[in-house]
Amino acid sequence: MALFKSLPDMYEKEKDGRKPNTLRKFDASDVRFADLFQGLDKFIQIKNVATGETFIREVTDVTYWEDWCIISWKHEEVKQTKDLPSRTHDALKEENEQ
Repeated sequence: MALFKSLPDMYEKEKDGRKPNTLRKFDASDVRFADLFQGLDKFIQIKNVATGETFIREVTDVTYWEDWCIISWKHEEVKQTKDLPSRTHDALKEENEQ
């Protein structure tokens, strides 16, 4: 699962569905972009940098344009325990333990 941090104003729009995507500067050395583009990561976790609150969504599209990556997702909430594939759930558990 790809984790990205978000500023509070954007986080609220992303979480409530007004903005079901995130725009990120592409970095070829960042494996998150390759994993998303190749379909290895089907889920994205967005973290509010101010509060630490997170949400998880299922990725629907990854579009590259010039130096940018647009990651779009379904607005439906993903429950951390039952909706995630085991590989993703294990990675999330490991990340939360750190």
